[in-house]
Amino acid sequence: MNPYAPRLLALLLSSLLAVCLAAPAGASASPRGKTRAGQQLGIGSAQAVSHTKWRRARASRHRRQVAAKATPAENPEILFRGNFDSGFDNWHVQSLSDRASLFSSGAFQGSQAARFEVQDGDVEPETGSERSEVSGPTFNQGEDLYIRDVIRVPSSNTYSAPWQIIQQLHEDDWGGSPGVAVFLDDGQAMTLGSGDGSQLFWEGPQLQSDRWYELVYRVDLSQDSSTGFVEVWLDGVQQELANGQTRIYGQTIQAPTTYLKAGIYRSKSSTGTSIVEHDSIVVGTSYSAVTSG
Repeated sequence: MNPYAPRLLALLLSSLLAVCLAAPAGASASPRGKTRAGQQLGIGSAQAVSHTKWRRARASRHRRQVAAKATPAENPEILFRGNFDSGFDNWHVQSLSDRASLFSSGAFQGSQAARFEVQDGDVEPETGSERSEVSGPTFNQGEDLYIRDVIRVPSSNTYSAPWQIIQQLHEDDWGGSPGVAVFLDDGQAMTLGSGDGSQLFWEGPQLQSDRWYELVYRVDLSQDSSTGFVEVWLDGVQQELANGQTRIYGQTIQAPTTYLKAGIYRSKSSTGTSIVEHDSIVVGTSYSAVTSG
């Protein structure tokens, strides 16, 4: 017998025992350490997609929570009352902290209105876009809605760029452009159409600075362009639409559900400072319900 055999056997058993103690239960041969390091550096595309979905889900939950609190009981024809008398309590805020603010002097109705601002290079952290917006409740395909938004553009607005959206119905869990959006161009002319520019519903007037305008539009939410339609009123006057009539048909939603947003969302190639004020936002099932105060 080799005199060194017992010593070699003991050494081998000791080495095997050390390896077993170092490896956690269930460990595999995959490069676990490299994966974790890659995630910490933000270079894992799967993690980025997962995080985006998580942020969207969190925002969606918060929208539902605030919408539930904001659903009024005094009139069954009113689905959502989003004035700013209680601050942003009825909204999910997507903005740099100092770009969405409240003011009381000169509010259109009630005690407070909201002011939204986007400057060159602003990046809202939740979406990575140049925006200062609030998000409200979700609505479903097939609903016939009246949406009221009172809008003012201060004279300090210096926006200049290809496009900016100041209100929209954005489909839930949707990566594309909104089905319906209110645009404000650099001449302060307001238009209503699809977010990707494929449909123009209404081309409004150039807005005067420092003056409130009451915009109401009726939208029948449908993915069928022969069923969905839009009607528009500005300061109580029903408007002639892009087809020369007071009702225009077209696709108004691109997914089963959509939610209301107001504020500013603009192209990253924008220059200047965008400033828009909103007040007395109401969603209901009749014109009289949303304009009755």
